[in-house]
Amino acid sequence: MLKLPKHVPVKYKILNGRKVPVCDFEGKCKNKASKEVYPGLLFKNAGWANLCEKHFQEEQKRLKNKLVYWPIKLKKHLRS
Repeated sequence: MLKLPKHVPVKYKILNGRKVPVCDFEGKCKNKASKEVYPGLLFKNAGWANLCEKHFQEEQKRLKNKLVYWPIKLKKHLRS
């Protein structure tokens, strides 16, 4: 059974009044994340990550299209 940490820090940035997750590929990329990937289903001790389209394609190619993912939907505007 896959055990994920209870609290996983996700980096966000504000883009056009919306809270948008940022790609966390090696901590260097600052692009908008488009996919939430779950390498923990393929490898032990691996949680999940948000990836931009560029890094998602690289990882899919590296893992021969076996990477489990889910598209990220944007939240509504931050206004109360």
